[in-house]
Amino acid sequence: MKIASGKKWITVIAAVLMVCVCALASAQSYSLGDEADEIATIQTALKKLKLYTGDITGHYGAKTQTAVKTFQKRYGLEDDGIAGEGTIQALYEAAEITYSGSSSSSSASVPSGDSDGVLRQGSRSDAVRTLQEDLKALGYYDGSISGHYGSLTEAAVMKFQRANGLSPDGVAGTKTLAKIAAARSGSSSGSSSSSSSSSSSGSSSTLRYGVKSDAVRTLQEDLKTLGFYTGSVTGNFGNLTKEAVYNFQKANNLSADGVAGAKTLSKIATAMAGDTSGSSSGSSSSSGSGSSSSSSSSMTLNTSVTLMNGSSSDEVLKLQKMLTKLGYYSGNQTGNFGDKTEEAVVAFQKAMGLTADGIAGKNTLAAINAKYNGSSSSSGSSSSGSGSSGVSANNVRYENFYNWRTKYANGQYCTVYDPATGYSWTLRIMTKDAHMDAEPLTAEDTAIMNKAFGGVTTWTPKPVWVTFSDGKTYLGSTHNVPHSPSHLSNNNFDGHLCVHFPISMEKAKEIGPYATSHQETINEAWDKILAQYR
Repeated sequence: MKIASGKKWITVIAAVLMVCVCALASAQSYSLGDEADEIATIQTALKKLKLYTGDITGHYGAKTQTAVKTFQKRYGLEDDGIAGEGTIQALYEAAEITYSGSSSSSSASVPSGDSDGVLRQGSRSDAVRTLQEDLKALGYYDGSISGHYGSLTEAAVMKFQRANGLSPDGVAGTKTLAKIAAARSGSSSGSSSSSSSSSSSGSSSTLRYGVKSDAVRTLQEDLKTLGFYTGSVTGNFGNLTKEAVYNFQKANNLSADGVAGAKTLSKIATAMAGDTSGSSSGSSSSSGSGSSSSSSSSMTLNTSVTLMNGSSSDEVLKLQKMLTKLGYYSGNQTGNFGDKTEEAVVAFQKAMGLTADGIAGKNTLAAINAKYNGSSSSSGSSSSGSGSSGVSANNVRYENFYNWRTKYANGQYCTVYDPATGYSWTLRIMTKDAHMDAEPLTAEDTAIMNKAFGGVTTWTPKPVWVTFSDGKTYLGSTHNVPHSPSHLSNNNFDGHLCVHFPISMEKAKEIGPYATSHQETINEAWDKILAQYR
C-alpha cells in the first residue's frame, strides 16, 4: 500500500509540476486533432473543474473538445470547442493555474520567438508589441496590442506582405520588418488631418482605420454612391469603411490594403466623375446582359431582416432581382413582396432543402446570398465547361481560415466555383476545425461537382473559389471523395468532403502531408491570380 501510495503522490507531483511549467508557455489556438504539451495542461485544468474524465494525453480528441465546449457555455464564451487564447485564459483562471497571458514576461520558459530576429506565430515579446503597433498604424491590424503573435497578427503580416510584393508566409523576418519600418517612416508625414475636403479626391492625406474627419465622411458618401459602402455616413473610418475601400481597390486593380491613399482616392474621384474606363462599380445591374464588369453582378441581402408577404422595401427589390437571376422569379421587380415573390421564395426554399414557408428569414437570405454571388450569370473567367460564375478573380480573398471560420454557422450553405471548368455547386457546411467539412446539397450538386473533376473520384486537391452567405469569396482547395460520417440523404454522396482554406504553411506541415498538399495547391492558385488578374 505504501508503495502504491508513493507512486500516486509522485504522479500528482509530476502533474502539478507539468501544469506550472506548461502554463508559462504561450497560448495559441488548439482544436480537434492537435497534439501539444499545452493540451495536457488544458486537460488537467478541465479535469480539475470536473469537466473532463479522459486521460491526460496532450492529444486534442473528441472528449477534450466536448469538455472545452461545456466550459465555454458555462462561462459565456463562444462554444466552438476551440481552445483559443481567451478560452485558455478563462480556463486557467477558473482552475487556479498560473497563466502568463499576453504579457511580455521575461521568464525563460516563455518563448520569445525572436532570438534570431524573426517574429512568427507563438512569439511573445516587446518586439511583437511594436510590430502590432506599426501594423495598426498602417491599417493592417485591428487586434489588441498584446505583444503576443497570434493568428490576427499573422494575418496582418500576410496582408502587408502581399500588398508590398513580399512572400506572404505570415512570418515577420528581416525583409518584412524593414519594409514595415520604411512604410512607417514614409506614412508618418502623411498622417491624416482633420481638415475637411469637398471631395475625397481633394485630400492629400491618407485615410485609414481609426481616422475621424470630414474627409472620411466624403469618402463614405462616394463609396456609397459607387455601391461599395452600405454603412452609415459617420466620418469615422471603421471596419465597414475599411472593407468598402478594400473591395473598391480589388475591383479596380489597386493594391488591396483597405487604406485610402492618393492612388485610391484618385481612382474614386475618377469613378465619381463618371469616367468608368478601367473602374468597376460595386452596384448591381438590373439587366441580365452579362456586363464585362464582373463586380456589376455583386449583390448581398441583409440577413438581419425578415421579408414576407406584405413587406415593401429596397431589400425586397434586391430579393426580386436576385431570385430573377437565379431563375425563380419572373414577375415585375417592384420592391413589393406579393404572392409571386412568395411563390419564388417557396420554390427556392424547396430547392435548397429549407423550410418552404415563403418567408425570407436569416437562413433563406443567407442561402440566396451564397447561391447568387457564387453562381450568378456573368462573363465569368472559366477556361472551359458550360458553367459560369458571378465571381471575379479580383474579388477572391486569400485570408487565414482561422481568422474567419467562425463567421459562418454550421448548417449554412456556400457555393463552390471551379475556375478551371466554369462549374459551380452548392455545399452545406457541417463542421469547421483545421478545414471545413461539407456535403453537396443535392444529387444535382454532386453530379456537377463530379463533372468538374472529370468524372473521376479523387483525393487530388482542386483549387476553387467558395462564396459564403455574406457574399464574400475565399480561395480554397477541395476533393470529391465521400468519407464518413454522412449527414444528408438523397444527394448521391455517401459521406462528406473537405474544403481547405489558407493557413500558414508551418501550421499545414504540423497537421500533416495532406493538409500541406492542399496549402501548396492554394498558394499556387493565389500566385496565378496575382499574375493574371492583379
